Amino acid sequence: MIVCSCSMITAKEVADAVTSLRTADPFVVLTPGLIYRHLGKRPSCGSCLPLISKLMVAFDEEGPNVSGPSERLGVEEP
Repeated sequence: MIVCSCSMITAKEVADAVTSLRTADPFVVLTPGLIYRHLGKRPSCGSCLPLISKLMVAFDEEGPNVSGPSERLGVEEP
């Protein structure tokens, strides 16, 4: 699922970024800006920031499992 159409960021990229950041530093404070920087992108309009925040928190709280973070939020993949 694309969560940022301006920068073309997917839910999987957010999940992978959270995993990577947590692996590098388990105590890092995750923010949407940190996710963007980790992906080498910048927010444009900012309308995706609430969704990226929800995905980031959902994935961080539950950690990696069989279902993706978008499924845990009730968002269907196309």
